[in-house]
Amino acid sequence: MISAIWDIETSGLKSNFAVLLAGGIKPYQGEPKMFTGKRKGENDKELCIAIKNELEKYDLLYSFYGLGFDLKFLNSRLARWGEKTLSRKLHVDLYRVVKKRFNTHSKSLGAVTEFLGISGKTHLNFEIWMQAALEGDKKALSSIVEHCRQDLIITEKLLDRVKDGIISISLS
Repeated sequence: MISAIWDIETSGLKSNFAVLLAGGIKPYQGEPKMFTGKRKGENDKELCIAIKNELEKYDLLYSFYGLGFDLKFLNSRLARWGEKTLSRKLHVDLYRVVKKRFNTHSKSLGAVTEFLGISGKTHLNFEIWMQAALEGDKKALSSIVEHCRQDLIITEKLLDRVKDGIISISLS
């Protein structure tokens, strides 16, 4: 079974008021493949399609809050452009694993990985997101892409730490 970790970065939390800025897919124990630069204003169609097409190559997807956000956002944007949504995949959302197994003050990726001693979580300020989303600032977008890459890497490390606790797999 071919598996990958995936993540997206967006200009906001609601797909009808935001666009896809970047995404990444990391084959398990492989190198991340980053996606960006295929957006013109609010038209993120090419970027959405590129990410979907790459995800379709995998049998099993891992994410952190991917069932709660990433998958819904991507599918909403694809539907916005009249495209087929991502086909049903086996999908393990590590947020759900953490929620059931850990009693940390927060279930965010940053809080959980910090608690487990997994370093690498980056934090970006609001201005970076706005510069990338509204102004198309390449340096800001580069920071967001790097943030996404780091999330893929630490999500894989988290997966390796909690994989014995994965007892069910959801179809996305």
